[in-house]
Amino acid sequence: MDQTTDETSLATTRRAPLTRRHLLGTGAAVTGAALLGAAAVAPAATAATPTSAPAGTPAPTPSPTTTPDPFDQLRGVWSDILTGGSAVDPSDPDYAAAIATVDAAAAADIALYDNSATPASVYTDMPFTHVENASGTYARLLATAVAWATPGSHYHQDPTVAARLVQALRLIGTAYYNPSSAEVGNWYHWEIAAPQDLVNTCAILGAQVPAADLASYLTTVAHFVPDPTHQQQGTVVTTGANRSDMCQITILRGILAKDASLVTLGRDKLSDIYPYVTTSDGYYQDGGYIQHGTVAYNGHYAYVLLNDLSQLSLLLTGSSWPITDPGFAVILDSVDLTYAPYMYDGLVMDVVRGRFLSRQGETDHDAGHDITEAVLRLIPVGSREQQKRWKALAKGWITRETFAPIKATASPARMALIKSILDDPLVRPAQQGPNHVQQPSVERAVHRREGWGWAVALSSSRITRLEAINGENQRGWHTGDGATYLYTGDNGHFTDNYWPTVDCTRLPGVTADTIPLPNSAGNGTLPPTTWAGGAVLDDRWGAVGLDLVAYGSPLRARKSWFCLDDCVVALGAGITGSSGHTVETTLENRNLHPTGTNRLTVDGTAQPTTLGWTAAFPATEGWAQLEGVGGYVLLPGGTSTGTVLRALREQRTGAWADIDNGPSTGGTTTPYTNTYVTLWLDHGVDPTDAQYAYVLLPGADARTTAQRAARPLVEVLANSADLQAIRDRQQDLTAANFFTAGSVAGLTTGGPASVLVQRRPAGLSVAVSDPTCTQSTLTVTVAGFGPIRSGFGEEPGVRVQVADGVATVTLDLTQGLPGTTRTARLRL
Repeated sequence: MDQTTDETSLATTRRAPLTRRHLLGTGAAVTGAALLGAAAVAPAATAATPTSAPAGTPAPTPSPTTTPDPFDQLRGVWSDILTGGSAVDPSDPDYAAAIATVDAAAAADIALYDNSATPASVYTDMPFTHVENASGTYARLLATAVAWATPGSHYHQDPTVAARLVQALRLIGTAYYNPSSAEVGNWYHWEIAAPQDLVNTCAILGAQVPAADLASYLTTVAHFVPDPTHQQQGTVVTTGANRSDMCQITILRGILAKDASLVTLGRDKLSDIYPYVTTSDGYYQDGGYIQHGTVAYNGHYAYVLLNDLSQLSLLLTGSSWPITDPGFAVILDSVDLTYAPYMYDGLVMDVVRGRFLSRQGETDHDAGHDITEAVLRLIPVGSREQQKRWKALAKGWITRETFAPIKATASPARMALIKSILDDPLVRPAQQGPNHVQQPSVERAVHRREGWGWAVALSSSRITRLEAINGENQRGWHTGDGATYLYTGDNGHFTDNYWPTVDCTRLPGVTADTIPLPNSAGNGTLPPTTWAGGAVLDDRWGAVGLDLVAYGSPLRARKSWFCLDDCVVALGAGITGSSGHTVETTLENRNLHPTGTNRLTVDGTAQPTTLGWTAAFPATEGWAQLEGVGGYVLLPGGTSTGTVLRALREQRTGAWADIDNGPSTGGTTTPYTNTYVTLWLDHGVDPTDAQYAYVLLPGADARTTAQRAARPLVEVLANSADLQAIRDRQQDLTAANFFTAGSVAGLTTGGPASVLVQRRPAGLSVAVSDPTCTQSTLTVTVAGFGPIRSGFGEEPGVRVQVADGVATVTLDLTQGLPGTTRTARLRL
């Protein structure tokens, strides 16, 4: 799904927003639920013939004079995918709760029907004044159709409900959405949202829709979606999620029209999505996913694509149009590469959600639920190894989710998939980490340990600072400036009205000029720098860095994060500003929810919990600890003289409409209030070459934090605008970010580089990358770790030469994805 046109019109009346997919919980396949326990089949393999019969029930053997209509069969399967079909057991308390949710949505919509003699619109609060209301009308009608088709629903097979749906479809088709209508406003609603919900509603209603009406609707769909390879009235080639959405529409149009050529067209044009890309939109080999050319979107557009493909794979398997393209393996691999790294206890990290973090009706948990469902739906077509791994992943996500449990809002169809996993005693939930993932294609890194996760978002000339279109994400100014996200046991931290209430000028991890910025400032901009990324060693430890050039300000800084076993070490240097405003680096800005009183301890003294309390502390060394969150240790000598550590406990109030006033996505004006504890380093007005060095200890209590302050276990080897490096004594690990060619602790690079070296019994492991993605070769000399005898186990593109006990590691960077890590092993 895509919305890229600026709009200023607003819906006349808005309820608390829900995206069109969340009106349905996106749906899961009853057929898929039955297949979860079956042996894996490849996408091209033939499964049981799809029918609308109960899940797992063989299709009836046709009589000699009767041949089942393949299109009717597919329509029945699709209806089951959207509704749950006969797998729904109303006597089961879980299903009963899910049905109640469906009924509540339908009842709310039915109550808004315009019952006047000559209605001008279907709903009293959605006049056909602009396309957002028209597509919103189709979304509501689809939700009611789902209720009508759901066993156990109050509206199940109610002829009055069906008749009113037919009448409503006819009204909107006559009054607004038809081939005579000019495509005005956001193309997405004309070419994806409206036609997708229209064909889905017709598929569910089946024979309830008169043939003449159906023909008229399909003519309209053909007018607005004549070719799934192009959007915006044929002027733009579709990519990624937009392509999959339009292919899905085309396939459903073919099924409803009983036109095999359309089903074939929709299926075949999916193939353009499968291959890895090296620029612009799509999947990258490192697991990154980009939409809109330069925006990291693993947490939205990528899962829309996964949802589409998981549904279509299930629909077409066993039909005359199975997905046979071997490239579909990329989609299967994406579960582990693209989605799993950013899932945390059932939610999707905001670090890859782009502008969607500002949507009130699409939270990080909502997105996580959608991914969980799509993964469950894909299980039947995965390999045996993938099936086992995905079941364990999904069960872990489901069972660890405490703030917004997936079962609480699941549709009956989704519930079928959830129960198939939860009720299987042979599936053990997978644990999180320990691991470290870097994806240079999207300039994101994720670090996990037991009980916590941490992520960081970067930007450069390749990846944009932020996306703020269609009235969304209006205060996302610094979300790509090294913003860090700490996930602990409170997995409602970002969900509980964080974005409308947090001080968006003080996001954790960010060094920012306090110069005021207008809403949406920086949208789509690319910083004029290339150093953004890092290196990873053995998928466990990482070095991450950023050459920061602020938007709308002369501020410059060099920043690094070194991700270790129980902590993240943060260094900053070269912090220079000249705007006449204060420059700050935020350590923490924690949402304590409306009434949280978590204790803040600084250097052993508990600070007041009074709202409005603020204080300043010396920043040259010391520590702070926030109850239930973690500790922060200022490393001795690491912070510039004159820099002050400031703390603030306050309540902040905001509304979702403050950050998203989009015509179809805008939040409500309801005020929400949360309590925050904020810690930041005040570098003063117009600092020159300011520095900082601190250690983040996720989950640490005050005693542990004090112990680490007394004995840091981490040594800062260098902290300048040219070079930042540390040594971890516990792991005998050296990590360095070279912003230019340089030397430190026995490491010398011939150009910009990120390097990690660890001493092990077998020798040295050396991980190297070029975060600038600009060099064709890179040389790193390794000395000072003991005499090196030889290299072994070299990766492709890595050459090791040893002379006089010194190793020279040369990387051929013309091979592979730019920015990825290469590893050399050296024998001592």
